[in-house]
Amino acid sequence: MTGRGTARGFTLIELMVVIAVAAVISAAALPALRGVSGANAKQSAGEVAGSLRYLFDTAALRHTTCRLAIDFENRTFWPECAPRAVTLAQQDAPSRVSRELEERFPDERDPDRRRLMAQTRFGAFDDRLAPRRTLPGSTTFGPVRIEGRSQAIEEGVAYVHFFPGGQAQRAFIPVVDGDLVFTVVLEPFTGRARVVAGKVEADR
Repeated sequence: MTGRGTARGFTLIELMVVIAVAAVISAAALPALRGVSGANAKQSAGEVAGSLRYLFDTAALRHTTCRLAIDFENRTFWPECAPRAVTLAQQDAPSRVSRELEERFPDERDPDRRRLMAQTRFGAFDDRLAPRRTLPGSTTFGPVRIEGRSQAIEEGVAYVHFFPGGQAQRAFIPVVDGDLVFTVVLEPFTGRARVVAGKVEADR
């Protein structure tokens, strides 16, 4: 008898036990990973909703025009506001000017809003309560629908506007992480921004 042990391979039963243990571990890990993804998406949707509500109040109280910028490629969002109040002229704009504004803002149907948006020069809004934010993990923005736009926006930068009179563009902003979706719905006259689980279709 020698002091060396006898080398042997796994038996079929041992191999099945290893596979079963690995399956149990994987099954236990998946809910945890999904929970992290869900927490990221829900938290991000809540932060978007908070920024929307804050800009609604800011535009009304400061009598200025603000907007929330949503950058799809960089997965970021941030507030912008005009440095001072912007008001509309009381008389109707000449027809030539109206046509020019219609060409500049083809998706905005309201002529007053076109004129207001044309007069506004936006700048960074430096406020600790509404900072620039980047979505965490693999969270992204889904197609954003905004009142006045005929098509959903899926690339570039989308803007949700807030006006001095206590009004905003109605908006549907999906925050997506894998197959998890939370949609932020902004109401135009109250500034209420609510987070809804799943996709929400915009009213036609």
